[in-house]
Amino acid sequence: MSVKVHFLLEDLLVEAPAGTSLQRIADAAGADITFGCRTGSCGTCRVRVAEGLHHCSDPNPEERDFLQGLDAPSDQRLACQVVVHGDVAIDYLGL
Repeated sequence: MSVKVHFLLEDLLVEAPAGTSLQRIADAAGADITFGCRTGSCGTCRVRVAEGLHHCSDPNPEERDFLQGLDAPSDQRLACQVVVHGDVAIDYLGL
């Protein structure tokens, strides 16, 4: 099964296998998301899931703590930590 990921900043729509990390999808598509540490500790890849948040993996405790420290709303995630299981629309925020 494939999923559609719409990167809103550049209006880029790509397909990828379900269960693929958003980081891998963004890298393969050439989406304009900056990845710093790629481990969920720097926040440079912070995104807003504009559509399909329920199709994303749940945040792990480290990501949840990091985002809570920023007072980020629940629709914001670290792209390096998200696994996509269905169609989503992503808006890049950065740190």
